[in-house]
Amino acid sequence: MKADRNFDEIIDRRNSCSYKWYKEEHGLGDDDIIPVWTADMDFRCAEPIVRAVVERAQHGLFGYALRDQAHKDCLINWQTKRYGTTPKEEWMAYAPPGVLFAVNLVVEILTQKGDNIAVLMPNYDPLYEVVTKSERNLVESELLIGEDGSVTIDFEDLDKKLSQNVKILILSNPHNPSGRVWKREELQSIADLAAKHNVFVISDEIHSDLVAKDKHHITYYSLGEDVAKNSMSCYSANKGFNLGGFQTSTLVIGDQNLKAEFNKKLSIAQTTTDNLFGAIATKAAYTDPECEAWLDDVIEYIDGNKEYLYKYVADNIPQLKVIPSEGTYLAWVDCRGLGCKDGKELEDFFMNKAKVEPCMGYEFGKQGELYVRLNLACPKSTLEKVLNRIKEAIGR
Repeated sequence: MKADRNFDEIIDRRNSCSYKWYKEEHGLGDDDIIPVWTADMDFRCAEPIVRAVVERAQHGLFGYALRDQAHKDCLINWQTKRYGTTPKEEWMAYAPPGVLFAVNLVVEILTQKGDNIAVLMPNYDPLYEVVTKSERNLVESELLIGEDGSVTIDFEDLDKKLSQNVKILILSNPHNPSGRVWKREELQSIADLAAKHNVFVISDEIHSDLVAKDKHHITYYSLGEDVAKNSMSCYSANKGFNLGGFQTSTLVIGDQNLKAEFNKKLSIAQTTTDNLFGAIATKAAYTDPECEAWLDDVIEYIDGNKEYLYKYVADNIPQLKVIPSEGTYLAWVDCRGLGCKDGKELEDFFMNKAKVEPCMGYEFGKQGELYVRLNLACPKSTLEKVLNRIKEAIGR
């Protein structure tokens, strides 16, 4: 790891309009609570990204921005280099407001109120709330969690659920909250079922940059041209390079008719122009070799935090069980051993007794009622404080 990449540095974010650290936003009212909930990192961005943004800011003109060919090329080349697959340029689409905006747009295009949309549960709450809030019917296929913490898809159940006149399946790949990195054969089985039942697949791959190379993130569209034409794969540099505040996204849509309708909807909403600094930051992230090296170092550091978490919990907090995380900087923790009767009681334990703010599992669906999701993209010393507080709160 390069010496000047100091992921151990404590950076005070409390007065930076940080969504993660803004206490009034969450009703914390207590500076002593440590937030390990929302999915952004407490690490400073790679220096080439900072330089590129500062240099552009010094230009002094911040008018409407469009992506040039070099920007499009960098997105395609990154997929080729990092994932070993190359989307066709005509498949590429862009939604400056972000991945969730793009998901909502495709739901509006392909379905009507009352239509069925399936989601593998538990899942990131905005991905299933886009279904319920748009007055579609949520069809849940529950993931299986083994005694060893393994997370698998119940394909027999998924087959049954997709047969219920489902129009869309929304997939989290890698899976949020568990960190499972779906294997090619698992994704192929999903694609086979989608083809069998004529179901369109939305694959949210926003965490894909945070999968180590030896774990081999598989892009959904890479399963074949027929799969690409029956799906939308969603990407962004926001997670891997900590650029969430720029809110950019790249989509791979193989169906050119759908892509045209998608772009038409964007134009109606007047959301076709880029976030100027988001485009600049993304281009730097995906083209500067120092940024890729920074990303690899971040993954290595987070993997170290994961190992520390596993060992600490096993040695000191036997009431908890951590689901092994293969990708992302997230950890899904089974808290049923604490004896809380429901998620609200569990929330009270973490917030008021341990003074730690995780993402509460009930937010991810009823399957996560007595779980929490921890964000491990923080200095190790912060994680140590979090775990010590949980241990001490249990002891009290």
